[in-house]
Amino acid sequence: MANRAQRRAMMRSETGRSRKLIESYTYEQRVAGLIQNGITPEDVKREFDRGYEAGFKDASVPIIKACYAAVCLALNEEFGFGAVRSTRVLKSLDDKLVMTLTHDELTQEVFDRMDLTINWDEPFDRIEGGK
Repeated sequence: MANRAQRRAMMRSETGRSRKLIESYTYEQRVAGLIQNGITPEDVKREFDRGYEAGFKDASVPIIKACYAAVCLALNEEFGFGAVRSTRVLKSLDDKLVMTLTHDELTQEVFDRMDLTINWDEPFDRIEGGK
């Protein structure tokens, strides 16, 4: 008996389908193929959302930990902050993150108070102003 890859190659050659042909299908043809196999667009959306939420859950805590550590290191390198002042900054940072609903609110408040623009779409100079 052939292995799975060989069986699939044999089926493709027998049916005349090639990867290029399948890739040329329109969106509607792909949806029709999914439905024909018992998979609805709602199933695909639900699984996408579930995977997105799982990825966010797995990534969010390590990213926040890295940001907190980076803030501590930057404060230490730039201003000589030690543990006590860094703790005060992190507690204030944590309060801002918990009490603010969106990142847009935070970036707008930074602009209003300090005339600094934080632009995440900019790959190199994300922070503008304060010079």
